[in-house]
Amino acid sequence: MNKIVLFLLLLLISCQQKPEYSLLNSAKLVEKLQQTSDSLDQNLEIDKLAFWTGKLKQKDFSKSTSSLAFIHYNLAKGLAKTDIDSAKKHINIALTLIEKEKEFNDLKFTIYNGAGLLAELDGKFYQSVYYFNKSAAIIMNDDSLQSKPLAKVICLLNAAQDNNKISQYPKSVEQNQLALRILKKLPDANYKYNFRAYSQLFTACEESKVYKADSLLFYLQKLKHIALETNDPMQIRFANEHTAHYYTLSDQYKDAIHYYDFVKQYDAEILLTDPEKPVAVKNLYTTLSNLIDLNVLTKQFAQAEDLIKQADKIEEQHFHILSFYELCLNKQAKMHYYFAKGDSTKAQNLANQVLELKDTILKNSGIQATEEMATIYQLQAKDRSIYGLNRTIDDKTDRLERNKLLLFIVGLLALLAISWVFLLYFFQRQKRQKQEKEKILLQQQLLRTQMEPHFIFNTLSALQSFIRFDEKEKSIKYLSQFSRLLRSSLELSRKNYVSLDQEIEALENYLSLQQMRFEYTFTYEILLPDMDTSAVLIPPMLIQPFVENAIIHGIGNHSDKGSIMLEIELEKDQLLVKITDNGKGYQNTLNTEADHQSLSGTIAKERLDILARENKIKTSIEINSSENGTVILLTLPVKNQRY
Repeated sequence: MNKIVLFLLLLLISCQQKPEYSLLNSAKLVEKLQQTSDSLDQNLEIDKLAFWTGKLKQKDFSKSTSSLAFIHYNLAKGLAKTDIDSAKKHINIALTLIEKEKEFNDLKFTIYNGAGLLAELDGKFYQSVYYFNKSAAIIMNDDSLQSKPLAKVICLLNAAQDNNKISQYPKSVEQNQLALRILKKLPDANYKYNFRAYSQLFTACEESKVYKADSLLFYLQKLKHIALETNDPMQIRFANEHTAHYYTLSDQYKDAIHYYDFVKQYDAEILLTDPEKPVAVKNLYTTLSNLIDLNVLTKQFAQAEDLIKQADKIEEQHFHILSFYELCLNKQAKMHYYFAKGDSTKAQNLANQVLELKDTILKNSGIQATEEMATIYQLQAKDRSIYGLNRTIDDKTDRLERNKLLLFIVGLLALLAISWVFLLYFFQRQKRQKQEKEKILLQQQLLRTQMEPHFIFNTLSALQSFIRFDEKEKSIKYLSQFSRLLRSSLELSRKNYVSLDQEIEALENYLSLQQMRFEYTFTYEILLPDMDTSAVLIPPMLIQPFVENAIIHGIGNHSDKGSIMLEIELEKDQLLVKITDNGKGYQNTLNTEADHQSLSGTIAKERLDILARENKIKTSIEINSSENGTVILLTLPVKNQRY
């Protein structure tokens, strides 16, 4: 039935009119757009915004999620410097679209990196951290990424820089090292990116407080070598600053002051060139704070006091530019100065200000992180909603275009309904068969569990006779075997399968009891196969009715010595049972007894038929009766005992 339903569904899908865009390969569309983008970068005369806006209206691209994401990314890229709000709108649409795709890691990497750069441009630090790390994660986990090597390097370096700022130093180290491995494979020296990677590695090792001096020295030597090769003033400045940090960590404070003086000279010159340049103000202010601390440690208090005045002047002129972190660093340095000079009052006041600034930094960082991440989720939820509405409109449009298939679909649904009717009929038939099976089993259980009244009466009569003639031993033995027979019959009647040895034990009890009842006028013999009878399971009490018939109808009225032979053989998944007696056959039995035989035989046959269907094997009952005796051949299903 499941196969029919699956076939119908596949037939429905195959008959639906497929949209035109599904015939095009999305990956090839994106590749085509990438080639177009590379060509546009070489042609400065083309209006890129107008070009990409036009692409949005083209049917081939508008129906491909990945293509739309690429186009919106390029629109955001073109608007980043002129209209930050519009750029954010397009990058958010691109993010919403691309996150629905399972593939296109190259495009995901590009869009996440673009989102990070845009967030950084908009001053959203935690958003940039989030997107740079998502982009970097793709690089680190997908060796097949086909993006440009330098694009990968820049993304990794951006992510590492932000991770240093939020104290995620192990991740920063991993990202910087991967960037260096990529750079080594490139033909050009790329001093700029190599310098940045080693600089960030130095900072990560230094700030993590679990650095190794050898590692720091190695990174420092790399930085000095690159700065010497390029003779770039900025690189020289940072090489000197890292050298000063290295000597500070090594408690070589005078050497640290020497290199910080070079850094201070460079920062002051830059600030003179552009007095309002925020980076120059921050760098000089931070350098002065570090020098104050070092001069206090070397007890050069006059120099420290002069540096404090310079820092206070910068603070007074450019307070609005300085961050809480930079102000905290400066006040902490001044606190050390006043504490070393013995002015505990000023030192305590500055300590309180430092604590307030640190609390403010923590609060602001938490608020900023929460707000920025909330903005990400809100924008994504909004864009998902808009995207969902657009998809709904598209679905309805497509449904209207497929109206010509309505009749076919209705017919298919009708066929499906008919199939369900047949399925219900099948279940009902199975239910009826189960009920019939249970009915037969119950009838058989009743036959097994309730000894015939005349047999119980005769048994009790025999027992009474033994007692009357004061034959105590016979009475006790007879009663004991009779109780065992009743108990085993009750136990076996509750099971669907029992071991062959249990069935044989019950038969021996029954035959022994009947021997006593008939004053040992017959003998019996049971021949078993050479095997472990406890490992073979058979339906219980199927042999006993035929043994009973052999005694009662076969030799019950036999005047001579009677004999019953029970032979059992095992063939694969069948048990062959042969019951032979030397009686006068069934043709001379009373009608009531014949009716009994017919009833028990009919129930046994019905039960065997059910067992045959269940086990998918052949079962049978063959009775051959004559004046010389009766032979009954039974074929029963068996199972192997599982432990």
